[in-house]
Amino acid sequence: MKKLRFAILTIVTCVSAIYAQAQTVDELQTSYINALGGKEKIDGLKNIVMETSMQVMGMELPAKIWIVYNTATRQEIEVQGQKIITFIGKDKGWSINPLMGSADAQPLPDEAVKSAAGSLSAGGELTAYKANGYKATYAGKDTINGTAVYKIQLSKGDVLSTIYLDTASYYLIRSITKATVMGQQVEQTTNYSDYKKTPEGFLFAYNTVISNPMVGEIKATITKIDVNASLDIKELEKTN
Repeated sequence: MKKLRFAILTIVTCVSAIYAQAQTVDELQTSYINALGGKEKIDGLKNIVMETSMQVMGMELPAKIWIVYNTATRQEIEVQGQKIITFIGKDKGWSINPLMGSADAQPLPDEAVKSAAGSLSAGGELTAYKANGYKATYAGKDTINGTAVYKIQLSKGDVLSTIYLDTASYYLIRSITKATVMGQQVEQTTNYSDYKKTPEGFLFAYNTVISNPMVGEIKATITKIDVNASLDIKELEKTN
């Protein structure tokens, strides 16, 4: 009888812990969405066109990024008079890198496409993690450069992302993504800062710093951003 009571108590405790964790993740998701202006605001964000200034290996490079949310993204970086172009859709991606001796589009590994899927959701992975097939786990609190943060882990297949939300503002200030690309595990850390609202009231981090062991550190600053422009997805898919 004592064993039965203990078993029941254990089950109740486990179920309560799982429910409490789910509540915590959902509550943090709600607070994050509200920090970005609310669900209605995010749902109204259809696409963006950004111009950025990127600092890579001592060089300052202009870049342009198109994102059609829930559909595709295209990035063009000018390097020594040539353009490196990357296109990523929901289930495919390609890159053109003339600096590597090829002017033709080369397919991206499936793992690279999957790891970039979060960028296709307005507001990032957390805003629609359930709809996009991610599992979420609340991983407690931490501190980043003196700022208290909440940690949430999002997993899908072999892609694991840990996102860090400022406990005061609920802004995303860091994400760490681990994925296996071409048989090798790659970890990328992105730090976000200098949040500003566009004239339409959409909130973006104007400064990002990406750290990747394969390319080193990349700093990017938004210099111009257009929201809900008239975009043709077929134009973004073009390889020339």
